Amino acid sequence: MGNASLDVDDFDANQEGNIEISQEIFQKMCELLLKRVKNTLNAALHNSNFNANQINKVLHVGGGSRMPMIKQLLRNMFPEAEHCIEEHPDEVVAIGAAYYAYNLPLDS
Repeated sequence: MGNASLDVDDFDANQEGNIEISQEIFQKMCELLLKRVKNTLNAALHNSNFNANQINKVLHVGGGSRMPMIKQLLRNMFPEAEHCIEEHPDEVVAIGAAYYAYNLPLDS
């Protein structure tokens, strides 16, 4: 497993320096996030009366979809589905939000 170096000032302009973090520690820090994602997906499946094997396409969009552990979680939950991994997942969310906003009814 590799290490990554983070510039602290990318997160807090008042701080200087770098932090090195291992992939193992990062994964441990993200365990709760992964559990929440999995629970949310399971709830969505339950509420829609679908099983995971009935999902034929999974769109990997949003910043979190860049995380290898999120990609792996989605592949594990939906092994039969085609996984569409976007090159710019943040832009896809922004475009979707723009389409949604365009179609909102205007108040008179």
